[in-house]
Amino acid sequence: MSDTTEKKPAEKAPAKPAETKDATAKKTPEKDPAAPTGVQRAPKGQSEVRRRRTRLILSFLFCVLLPSVLGVVYYGFYASDRYATGASFVVRGLDSGGSGDLVSSFTGLTSSGSTTADSYIIRRYLQSGDLLLLLESQGVLSLQDHYSDQAVDVLSRFDNTRPFEDFVDYWSRRILTTYDSTTGILTYEVQAFDPDTTLVLANEILEAADGLVNELSADARQDTLGFALAEVERAEARLRDAQLELRQFRSSTGTADPLVNAQLDAELIAGLEVQVADLAAQIDELSQNVAAGSPILLQLERRQAAVKAQIDERRAAVGVQSDGTTSADSLGIFEALQIEQTFAQQRYASALTSLEQARMDADRLQRYLAVFAQPLYPQDAIYPRRVRNIILVIVASFVFWVIGTLVTYAVRDHLR
Repeated sequence: MSDTTEKKPAEKAPAKPAETKDATAKKTPEKDPAAPTGVQRAPKGQSEVRRRRTRLILSFLFCVLLPSVLGVVYYGFYASDRYATGASFVVRGLDSGGSGDLVSSFTGLTSSGSTTADSYIIRRYLQSGDLLLLLESQGVLSLQDHYSDQAVDVLSRFDNTRPFEDFVDYWSRRILTTYDSTTGILTYEVQAFDPDTTLVLANEILEAADGLVNELSADARQDTLGFALAEVERAEARLRDAQLELRQFRSSTGTADPLVNAQLDAELIAGLEVQVADLAAQIDELSQNVAAGSPILLQLERRQAAVKAQIDERRAAVGVQSDGTTSADSLGIFEALQIEQTFAQQRYASALTSLEQARMDADRLQRYLAVFAQPLYPQDAIYPRRVRNIILVIVASFVFWVIGTLVTYAVRDHLR
């Protein structure tokens, strides 16, 4: 009995639970006091690393390899050839010395008589819808039919079912314009899908630019001459009215020049008064030698009375006209009309001088195109630049993938 009782405590093996506790304690990592949750994360397994590598490889395939292959296929075998040609010219003026454009290149301001503003207008016109409408109206080319041809690849082709505004945007990608503000040279390059159309289109664009410059010159000339021409017309109308009033006055009075008539009347009255004085002297002299009733003396007295009567009659005719107006009033009206005519003539002459000066200024504002590089027949399709575009697609895809990967890993690490 004693032996059995002594063996019982020895048979118990309480070490197994202790061992399990120690084993679980070894498997469970100790808590990190720096962890915010108080729980230490388990280390990543091989499967998580493998999944990340798989996603990275797939992203490289879809973001780099696939766009690169598509770019090589498109630019190497599918993209349509585009031919290009153009011209270079300078907008010149009769008084352009180049100083105004040099100043505007530094200050950004266009001076009077400068061709910089005209050059920018032409540059915008070459990319505008007005040029497209002009080319379509001439009937030489049908641009929408050419650029929407089914032989052109889909990415380079224009959908002619879209509105005209979209065609203007498409046209801005088919014409390239540059302007050098220092030299004033304006260059354009137009692209099309066959060489013949490209050459015809470039020549039509050059003619349209020349027509626009001529129109701008005509408008500037008309604006410059407009005020001077209107002033000449007003001065001419005033002179015509003054001459008409003067002619009506002469017709109503029956005298060509009342001033001359008044002078003649004054001279006539003065002559008659001289005769009266002579007769009076003769009468005084004869009255001392002959009797009072002698025939000679009576004849002289009658002659003196007749001359005095003529003087009174002439003075009365000078004082009052047949229409009731005095000659002084008529003379005043005539002098006023004559002054108005003289002033109108001077104003008309001044207006003609101003018109001639304005015409000279307008001639100096005339613009024209000085073309020094004509459009040439394109023999090789320089667009698209296949090798360059393929390299750009590969580089852009790789850069995009690298940036996206770095951003993704940075965001993931930040969330952890």
